[in-house]
Amino acid sequence: LLGEALEKVPVWRMISASEEQLRERAEDWVRRLHGLGVTAQVVPGRSAVGGGSLPGETLSTHLVALDCNSPDAVATLLRAGEPPVITRIEGDRLVLDPRTVLPEQETVLIQMVAHATGQALARSAS
Repeated sequence: LLGEALEKVPVWRMISASEEQLRERAEDWVRRLHGLGVTAQVVPGRSAVGGGSLPGETLSTHLVALDCNSPDAVATLLRAGEPPVITRIEGDRLVLDPRTVLPEQETVLIQMVAHATGQALARSAS
């Protein structure tokens, strides 16, 4: 009623993000990850909107696909981190969806991903 939903309700902020905003954020994440030694690229994808209220509904997005030897191992490390990071695996690649991350959470996300990929690489080398 107050017209504040897009600014104050996180899910509406996520749903209302434009494809252009998502692409720009994904490209920024890739640049930042590359600076930390993580190889990734932007790929097209779909975001699930919701379960009970909108089952099966999706929106176009731009995903960040990580190039890592063991997507399962990195996903496990990210889920176990503080804060936990929930990802998904598509086509044998770990992907991150900017639509599901608020802009103020990005720096922590990038740090967590760099740390987890480094840990997974170290574990596989030993």
